[in-house]
Amino acid sequence: MAKRSPGLEALRELCELGLHAEVLVPAVLEALHATVPSARNLFDWTDEQGRLVRYFVEGPVDEAIAQLYFDEFHNRREAEVMPAFDLLRMRPAGVRGADDVDQPSFRASALYQAIWRPQGLHTRLEGVLRGRRGQLLGSLVLYRGPGEARYTAEDERRLAAVLPMLAGALEACGPARIDDHHVPGPEPAQTLLLSLDGELLQASDGAMRLLLLADGGLSRSSLSHPPVQLAGRLLHVLLMRLREQVARAGGMGLAPPPSIVHDSPFGRYSATAMLLRPRAAGEPPLVLVTLEHLEPHRVALARALRALPLTPGQRRVCHALYRGATQAEVAAELGVAPATVVDHVRKLYRTLGVASTLQLRACIDAAVGHAPPPLGGDRSSG
Repeated sequence: MAKRSPGLEALRELCELGLHAEVLVPAVLEALHATVPSARNLFDWTDEQGRLVRYFVEGPVDEAIAQLYFDEFHNRREAEVMPAFDLLRMRPAGVRGADDVDQPSFRASALYQAIWRPQGLHTRLEGVLRGRRGQLLGSLVLYRGPGEARYTAEDERRLAAVLPMLAGALEACGPARIDDHHVPGPEPAQTLLLSLDGELLQASDGAMRLLLLADGGLSRSSLSHPPVQLAGRLLHVLLMRLREQVARAGGMGLAPPPSIVHDSPFGRYSATAMLLRPRAAGEPPLVLVTLEHLEPHRVALARALRALPLTPGQRRVCHALYRGATQAEVAAELGVAPATVVDHVRKLYRTLGVASTLQLRACIDAAVGHAPPPLGGDRSSG
């Protein structure tokens, strides 16, 4: 059995936050890098028969490559060099090693050359997740690029220790919390340049990925939609408001740029649209849309706590104090002696250079980088 490491403890804590599934998965993929280093992580949601429902992948999404995979390789040409995706239904829970794709024959294949190589993917580890009844939940995939170290048996053991945590958390997930306090996530804001009619002219590298996630996830269906139809008509509504603004003003009006906040299972998305003045008279204005992902404060807080130089025990105490618990309540909540909590508090105060719970909260809020929720706002789960 893999030894419980600080990275695994942080993952266990994430899995116990009661996060909605589509919020939990990106947070786990991010935190997993500290336990099993990789270039990019991905999670595939499947139905119980192994059919791909949607997926989440870190980093930019090349929608042309993703569409090509679905059109030509998914459960088709991928079977030339590796088991077809839908054969996941036959696989037991656990880790599938990298050896089957860490071969010259695989790197000479059409799948590698057309799908993997353009995305900088070279080898992978895969973890199959099953629920308590043995039903298939999905597939957790870790990728490394050319020149990076091969995955080892120790990497496989560490990933194997994560799978039951994540499977249990996914089965326990309830609906998304609509009362979560949201803050800007770590992903930079993205931009799109459109015509007033909705034609996409240019987009930043991560813009399509945010639009797809705002639409509810990356799937075969969402990838086939034009951008203006994604994210619950988010862009459509913004463009409609701008066209009304132009019609009322007879040109470039002085009205403030319209903005929309849109909720999807993957979080909250804020979009603002601005008219750009044309360079020549008579030309229609263009539209610059800025799209930003907002995440629950609980996720940002967990990330900030992981980055602090604390032991797992100190981090749990720190989190409880941040939520407003007294030291006696912390001891009861964690099932430890009051003296243990006192010792943790003394050491974490010294490490963080604070002298009170008020200073501790201010220190953590600075690490989160955004406005805190009301005191106690992180107590309940969703």
